[in-house]
Amino acid sequence: MSTAELQIPPASPAPAAAQAQRAGGFSITRRAGLLVFAYILVTGGLLAGLLWQLRGEAIQAAKRELGAFAQLTAGHTYEVAIGLEEALKLTEVTLTVATEGGAADQDSIRAMLVDVAKNSRGLKDILVLDAKGHVAYQASGKTDIGADWSARPYVARFQKDKALQFGFGVPFRHAVPGGAEDWVIPVWHAWRKADGEFMGLIVGIMDRQFFDKAWTFDSEIEGLSIALIASDGSVIMRRPLDEKLMGRSVADPDILNALARNRPSDALQIASPFDNVARLVAYRRVAAYPELAIFVTQPVPIVLASWWRVAWVVGLTWVAASLALALLGLWLRREMKARSAVESRYQALFNAIPYPVLVSDFETQKILAYNQAATLQYAWSGDEALSADFAELANRRQELSDTSDTFIPDQRHHNKAGGMIDVELTARRIDYNGRRAILTVAVDVSDRLKAERARRAAEEQLRQAQKMDVLGQLTGGIAHDFNNILMVIIDNVEELAEKEGVETDTRKTLSRIGDAAQRAEDLTRQMLAFSRKQPLRPRSTNVNDLVHDTGRLLRRTLGEQVEIDSVLADDLWSVEVDPAQLESALVNLCLNARDAMPAGGHVLIQTENVSIGKDEAAREPGMPVGDAVRITVSDTGHGIPAADLEKIFEPFFSTKGAGKGSGLGLSTVYGFIRQSSGHIGVVSEIDRGAAFRITLPRRLAQVSDPPARPPAAMTGGTERVLVVEDDPLVRASVVRQLQSLGYVVSQAADGAAGLATFQAAPQPFDLLLTDVVMPGMNGKALADAVAARWPGTKIVFMSGYTDNVLSQRGEIDAGVRLLNKPFRKSDLAAMLRQTLDGA
Repeated sequence: MSTAELQIPPASPAPAAAQAQRAGGFSITRRAGLLVFAYILVTGGLLAGLLWQLRGEAIQAAKRELGAFAQLTAGHTYEVAIGLEEALKLTEVTLTVATEGGAADQDSIRAMLVDVAKNSRGLKDILVLDAKGHVAYQASGKTDIGADWSARPYVARFQKDKALQFGFGVPFRHAVPGGAEDWVIPVWHAWRKADGEFMGLIVGIMDRQFFDKAWTFDSEIEGLSIALIASDGSVIMRRPLDEKLMGRSVADPDILNALARNRPSDALQIASPFDNVARLVAYRRVAAYPELAIFVTQPVPIVLASWWRVAWVVGLTWVAASLALALLGLWLRREMKARSAVESRYQALFNAIPYPVLVSDFETQKILAYNQAATLQYAWSGDEALSADFAELANRRQELSDTSDTFIPDQRHHNKAGGMIDVELTARRIDYNGRRAILTVAVDVSDRLKAERARRAAEEQLRQAQKMDVLGQLTGGIAHDFNNILMVIIDNVEELAEKEGVETDTRKTLSRIGDAAQRAEDLTRQMLAFSRKQPLRPRSTNVNDLVHDTGRLLRRTLGEQVEIDSVLADDLWSVEVDPAQLESALVNLCLNARDAMPAGGHVLIQTENVSIGKDEAAREPGMPVGDAVRITVSDTGHGIPAADLEKIFEPFFSTKGAGKGSGLGLSTVYGFIRQSSGHIGVVSEIDRGAAFRITLPRRLAQVSDPPARPPAAMTGGTERVLVVEDDPLVRASVVRQLQSLGYVVSQAADGAAGLATFQAAPQPFDLLLTDVVMPGMNGKALADAVAARWPGTKIVFMSGYTDNVLSQRGEIDAGVRLLNKPFRKSDLAAMLRQTLDGA
């Protein structure tokens, strides 16, 4: 049975009598005026939106064009750079041969340098610096021989970095052959022996005009500039030449940040730091030379010049069209008066039909007209109705005839209140105002189908009742025997507690035993409630406290191979629910997660406040509308097949192998959640785990039960803390808590990254807060490395289980500070202050 959400369009014009009553207050002239105003408002807005879109497209096209030029220029620059590097490599080989062969005199070396410079493209001079940074040889003469260049940045870099071989330096003004000074670009290459010994630097003095010759394809683009930029933002070369920019750092911080993130290319819009003119900037790294980037820029006003011409033409055309429409409206006013009388008579006849009748377009199925019977059936008024379509006719319209009716049963429509109406349609093709249309009569058959659905529902309830009876016999017998055992325990505890002279510590112990027995009794009551359908005992409950307490039991139950974490929302709303039943539901879901991860994995429990709208509730039957609390239990297991998702909550259904599960757990959880006016759903993908989402309605009153323990005083600090945690959700939660306490927080995703963060920090961290179980280097190994190298750093561990790492002979090592997950913000604040203060 298909479902179509039928919404009724505004009613056709009312009868002439009703029109006459309204004629004085709302004339046709005023309607025409409003129509013209609406036209101006709508078309003006559309044209403005279109022009704005065209502006964006012009900018995007310019960015793509600049990006293409940047790519082409980067290719040419690569060819220049590779040629220069090959020339300097040849110089290095020749120098090495000459010095090792004993032929390293000034004249022979100079002749060699002159030969290399003459045969290389773009080099005007070559200088050779010794290991201390003094000029030892020069191709163009002896002008700079003996000069001390050791203060230049790249000399020190090559002396320290053995891996550095070739690079471009900052341009400077230098005397070139002929005696004149001009801007030159130094390119440098390391001179090292075969054993890696640093012998000095080979510096090529490059003619900056050589780039002008390599970048000759941009002459037809107005306002275009090209620059070769180093990784620190300094200008190596710019075309057209601007001496004020040579060697200066001009790159925008956004671009430098993009380069730092190793993005090979991008296009941005920035404001020039020199003339404050908006410019489009496209950059691209030079292949094989990551410290070099080509920047191609063009002023935004030039890019948008043609757009402005289009905007003026469109604007003037729109003004002319608006004036023409106003004149046309005056003419149409007279025609509308004559037509309104005809439409009134048509509407009277149309509304006299006792059944809902709707006329829809043959091609689009959009509703064109409807009568008053349709308005009554769907409970819409003329002012509230919206246009809709008959989607159910889309695939059957070719079957319709213009001489006989076509019957279409089993259709469902929505009325104004959101309720469903079962209808049967009778349709035929007609001609409506010169266009092909479909005339449809929609008869309400809800009462008849309601009786049929009630019969089917009764049969389904009988089948479910038979399943529940079998399950009830099993759970009832177990609960009965278990209650007998609990009665003995509770009775003996009460008897001992009533005796006089019992010490305070003993009374506390008895109280804890009684509390544990009470929890066991709650679990038994859960079994009885399911088997006998007894009423639950809901009370106002803080879900965060319940998850926190349940986590202790789950860590022992799930085993060491399963790690459990939780992310608990701050200021979580309270809910009205049976806490013992909810705790049992969480345990059940976590046990299922464990069984789905036979080789181990990760279980995450999350809580959050949500607000459920009517649309979402309509898509999820049983979902409470309004404020609610959502609990999500997710795992990293093998997942649930799509074919099993619809049956996952059915009694006796199980995805486990034979003998590995009764199939009762999830059906018990489902029944409890639905009985608590809540909703439970599941999403899953094969090999990517499953996530069960429990949604319970919010209880507006405050939580009546006192907390299990008073919250610790939350005292923060300003110390530097490094958080190492491999789960991004947990790491983000802990970092947020620490920052709210005032600490200066850094973070790392694993042990190796944490150690690297320590090494890169200008000073040691005051405290290391690390997870224990992590891939690669675990938290204990990281803590040992930090303690050995930075003994002043305090260390706190956090984990759901630690026996394999922090324990000896079943006990936690002395001196180890451990926060058990899940922990609260107050626990975290107290532990850090105790550790940092030496308590």
